[in-house]
Amino acid sequence: MRQGLWRVMIPVLALGLLAGCATAPVRRPVPTSPPVPVPTQSPHRPGRLFYHVLLGDIVGQQGHLGQAAKAFGQAAQETGDPGLIRHSALLSLYARRYAQARHLTLLWLAQTPQSVSARAALADADLGLTRISAAKREFAQALTQAAVHGGAQARAFAFEHIATLLLRHKRVALSVTVMQALTKRYPKDPIGEYVLAELARHGHDRTTALRAINAALALKPHWEDAAILKAGLLWTVAPRQALAFSARFLQRNPSATRLRLDYARRLVSLQYWHRALAQFRMIVAAAPNDPRVLYAAGLIALRSDELGLARSYLKHSLALAPDDAHANLYLGEIAETQKRYARAHYYYARVGKPYRFAAMLRDGLMPLAQSAPHRAWARLSRVTAHTKAQAVVLALARNEVLMALGQYAKGVAVLSAVMGRTAHPGVLLYARALDEEKLGAVTQAEQDLKRLVAAHPHSAIALNALGYTYIDNGQHERRGLALVRRALALAPGNPDILDSVGWGYYRLGHPRIALGYLQKAFDLSHDPTIAAHLGAALWGSGQHARALRLWRGAFAKAPGNSALKAELAKHQAL
Repeated sequence: MRQGLWRVMIPVLALGLLAGCATAPVRRPVPTSPPVPVPTQSPHRPGRLFYHVLLGDIVGQQGHLGQAAKAFGQAAQETGDPGLIRHSALLSLYARRYAQARHLTLLWLAQTPQSVSARAALADADLGLTRISAAKREFAQALTQAAVHGGAQARAFAFEHIATLLLRHKRVALSVTVMQALTKRYPKDPIGEYVLAELARHGHDRTTALRAINAALALKPHWEDAAILKAGLLWTVAPRQALAFSARFLQRNPSATRLRLDYARRLVSLQYWHRALAQFRMIVAAAPNDPRVLYAAGLIALRSDELGLARSYLKHSLALAPDDAHANLYLGEIAETQKRYARAHYYYARVGKPYRFAAMLRDGLMPLAQSAPHRAWARLSRVTAHTKAQAVVLALARNEVLMALGQYAKGVAVLSAVMGRTAHPGVLLYARALDEEKLGAVTQAEQDLKRLVAAHPHSAIALNALGYTYIDNGQHERRGLALVRRALALAPGNPDILDSVGWGYYRLGHPRIALGYLQKAFDLSHDPTIAAHLGAALWGSGQHARALRLWRGAFAKAPGNSALKAELAKHQAL
């Protein structure tokens, strides 16, 4: 069976929207912007000093950091001003003038020998000059000085600062080697292992990263930042292990809200809706008045078919953020699902930019569910497309209404009019082929579907559409069965494709083989067309009474289905 057009299209729900509210970023060192030297007053050669400072300021504003560093460096060396030396050294490092930076940093250290920042800057310059051993010694001394003067917290800040400097050099393997040497000096400091894991992750060295983050968690078992980093590392290689780790950590640390958000987001990405909803219930309990959390929880509840809960969350979110277009859009979807069409129309009308077009489209198609295609056409005629993509989607929606009206030729014209506006007309070809087949233009339909398969040779939907057309039209059944079997290999659990394979075997005279595929398809989706095909296979296998019961039961629920009508009429059972 060919899939319904709107099941082929991308749904309105964009779950990517959850990503922004589902996890907080992991804390990591971030390089700062280049420092702006500000000299203090100096009695030394004011005219020449003014020249160097002015030159440095001008070329720096023009983006020439190397020239600015050179000018400020000359001013610093001439004056010996502590503030100017410090700023010029940092600017030289940022401009990667490492020889000048090292000279200025030595002057800085001579003036403030206990400065952790100066010691780290000297190591940074040594690293840039490939003086690796010297850089390791200076970084180690900076950590020691930080611990002596500020304790464990100061050393933690020093570790993060060093990681920032190492990241700037973009030699990831070297950065990891340097940090490994430093962590060996402080084997009981979790922050050292944490930043080592970050550096290794940055260099795609997952083995080192996991070893380091496990060491950090062994030293500090309830550290949420480390748990988030480990979950992220595991996710890239073993998603189920990542989920299991997060679940265990949350059992021991139920207040780890950021990890819970991260965990819930990953559950969503795997479409584990009910498990994700359980997490969001706890998140909402912890933050009952956060509209972003309520909105995300509402979407997860909606995808879990917990419509009442979804409506409650979204209405609360809307009360806290009245201009939220998303909430109105999905409240409309809930009302439409519940067949409260007037209420759905109310919510859709309240949706503003940038989701106004999507809301009007849903509102326009809604009368089809009420068997009022003329009203649907009137609503869609008031919708205007503002982009090429919107023009394509609008044409598809209008074609859906025209199909309900039986105006297939007009549908072909609507689709053909926008065919040239997109470089990827796949879904338009699919829709036009459906219209052409209804008009009896089987050759044109096959041509469109061949174009679709040529453009998307690994698309299960495209392969199934062409294969089913061959099978259902009684031409090239064997070729059609081969195509739908290829589609089934790409999407083994798709009920429409299972139906196509079963229908292919039935049309080729193998009703007993067909039964297995058709029964599985019907168990997954009680679609009336699948019921018609399954009944035909049952009848062909001698199970006449069961076939009649199936057809009559399905026809009572879908009296307009043409496939059911055809089978019942064929066996004089209407």
